This record gives sequence, structure tokens and C-alpha cells, in this order.
Amino acid sequence: MKIRIDEAVWAALRDQLFTRRDVETAGLLLVEPVQISDGHLGIVREALAIPQSAYAIRRQDQLSIDPVALNRLTRPARDRKWGVFTIHTHPGATEAWFSQADNLGDSRLMPSLACRMPHAPHGSLVVVDNGDVVARSFQDGALFDATLHVIGKTINSTRTKTTVGEPWFSRQALALGSYGQAHLRRLRVAIIGLGGVGSLVNMQLAHLGVGELLLIDSDIVEVSNVSRIVGATQQDVSAPKVAVAARYAQAVGFSRVEALAQDIGPDVERLLAGCDVVISCVDRQAPRALLNRIAYQYLVPVIDLGTAFRVNASGVICGDAGRVVVTGPGRPCLSCWGHIDADALRVEALNAEDRKVLEREGYIDGATVAQPSVMAFNTVVAGAGVVELMRLTTGFAGAQSPPLRLAVSFSEGTVKRNSLARSSQCRICGQGKCDNRDQIRRVSTG
Repeated sequence: MKIRIDEAVWAALRDQLFTRRDVETAGLLLVEPVQISDGHLGIVREALAIPQSAYAIRRQDQLSIDPVALNRLTRPARDRKWGVFTIHTHPGATEAWFSQADNLGDSRLMPSLACRMPHAPHGSLVVVDNGDVVARSFQDGALFDATLHVIGKTINSTRTKTTVGEPWFSRQALALGSYGQAHLRRLRVAIIGLGGVGSLVNMQLAHLGVGELLLIDSDIVEVSNVSRIVGATQQDVSAPKVAVAARYAQAVGFSRVEALAQDIGPDVERLLAGCDVVISCVDRQAPRALLNRIAYQYLVPVIDLGTAFRVNASGVICGDAGRVVVTGPGRPCLSCWGHIDADALRVEALNAEDRKVLEREGYIDGATVAQPSVMAFNTVVAGAGVVELMRLTTGFAGAQSPPLRLAVSFSEGTVKRNSLARSSQCRICGQGKCDNRDQIRRVSTG
């Protein structure tokens, strides 16, 4: 089972758990369960340290929580049908592990939680001062290994072990490190939109050795696509774009590939929730708005890529721009950046007949006009997006101060880092940008 937590929430909780190092300290994670294709995903919605008044026993090598206090603290999870994961420290330890006392305590507590809250998995974690964490979940009467994924500036997965180096990636490992390469091999990445930019992203991730690729696009290859879709040939005209992308990635042979020739919508949300990263290469507002929400609802970083050109009446390019925007916990969303256009969303929702009427009346301008696209320009944006994916997942460089948005000018030959003032007012990402402790439930220390 994967358990995801916002990096800011995790940092604030750890600060509380390690205020004392002479005794064990406990906390609770209240976790919303999400059913995904390969099991359960848990999203931490509340985190809290146990107040002193709630301990029945608290020593350097043992603790126990008063049952009445525990019932009170876990009631929000029971009311919302969430799971409860206990977490406690092992003072002085350098590696996290479950002791015999932990096993005995869980053998009593987990069945009790499952009886009172049967709608979600429960579990426990141990954390030590150096950041090492071990986790497990209790489901159907048995304990299973779990992993904690801390999502923020990077994606930090606990217990990601390095493996015997594969010769295919020996040069990459020199740059990314053995841990970074191992993390890439375990990633599940979704690419939405397999046109000019998306096909280039697919090519790079396939060669990087990303473990699983989920490819989604409902469009077919048109004649004008062949010059800018990697892997497409003249014989592929009228074939699904995802089929061309899947064929390329499968031929490279490093990744497990799943291809869906359909639009994204509520029916594929859970598939995307189960991914570690989503790369958006769409040119419409509706899927971009959906992916923007998913980034914060399920704590899945979304990397939004795009190119845009302005052409004058003579057909000459008079303006150009490429962008890479990384969204997710702790970052401004696409709406804050101005990349979600309410008017464009309204236009996309119209049927073809209504759209034509508004175009004739002059209320819509250029909604169905083909936009310029050149593979060389797309390559720059796709490469920059994949670099940000590597920064997120391997921390190879600049992980402490990652760019929020990159703006590319092809004509000027420049790439600029953009910043945006934080605001807690946005309904999509505001909670993710507020003070760290605002997401830690306040509990009286008695």
C-alpha cells in the first residue's frame, strides 16, 4: 500500500514527534483510502501528535495510548470512513523497525480499528531521527508492507532500495546516482496527450527506463502529425496516437506500457491517482482543469507542458513561447498561473453546431484554427519537462529550490524561471500553500 503525505505536513509532524528524544512519542495519520488498480492508495488528510494527557504509558522503549483518548482522536476518521495509521518514534535508533512490543500492540489494536472502522485499511509506522521510516498496513486480518511517499519539492519514497545496476543505465546512474536510477525504475508515469510534445516525452521516458508508462489520448494520427510525432510513419495515418507511442516504448523494452485510446474523465481518475507523476501534454482546457484538480486531490505532481505561437496576417511567426509548469503540493496551481481559461472551458463545452453559430456571430475567434507546431520547438519543451520529472523523483540537482515555472522563448533563445506570490485563497491549491502547521490538527496537550 502507498501512503502519500504533503511534504509540509510531514515536516511539521516530525517536528512535533521529535520535541523529546528521551521517550517514545506517538502520532496519528488519518488517511483517506483510494482504490487503485494494484490495491489501495492512502492520502493523509490529517496528522497529529498525541497529547501528553492521552498516554497511558510513555517510556524510552514503550508507550501505550489511553483507549478513551484514542477513540476521541480517531473519531474524525470513523465519521469520514478513513483509515487510522499510528506512528511513533524509536529514540536513539538509526534504522526504523518494528519491535516485539510494536508487534504485540498492533496485534490488539489493528483488529479493534478494523472492527470499528471496516471501510478502510489501517496500519502503523515507525520513524527515527535520521528520517528512516518503516510502514505496514492491516487488511483482511493480515499485515502487509507499506511505503510512505512524501510529496513536495521532491517525491521521497521510503525504503526505495538500490538494485544491482543494469548495464543499460550505467551512464545514467553516473549522473542520477544508483538511488535515482532505482527510483526511476519503480515509477509509474502517465502521459496525457501523445501528439508532438507528448510523443517526445514518451520517447525520453522509455529510454530513461521509467518502470511503467500509462499513455492516454483519444486522437488519431493525421497527415500533418507525421512530421512531429516520434515513431509515426506515413502508414500510421488514421491510427490511434497511443498505439504509435506504445509501439515505440515497447520496442525500447524497458517499460511496462498501458495505452488507453480515450479522453480523460472521472472514469480514469483512479488510474491517474495511482501514478507517481502525470505529464500533461494536452492543448484543451477541460482536461487541463481536471488534471489541475487531481494534482491536489490525490497529491500527484502534474507537469504541464505547452508551446504557443502567434502568426501575423502574412503567416510569419511574430511571437512564441514554451512553458513547463510543475503543480502539486506546496506549489501554485495552473489556475493561479493563468493557464486555466474559463471562457475557453465554456467554448469547449459547446456542441459543434452552437460553436459554429458563435463563430459566425464573432463571439469566438480562432477556437478551431490549427496552431503552428514544429518538432524542434517541441523537443526543447519536452526535454525541459523530463528534466523536472528527474528533479522531482531523483533530486539530482536543485531539489531545494526547484523552478515553479519555466518560460521558453525560441526566437530569443532564453529560458526563464518564473515565480508567483503565494496565496491561501485559491480553492484548488490554497490549502497546499498555507502555513505548514495549518494542516496539523490542533490537539490540546492537557
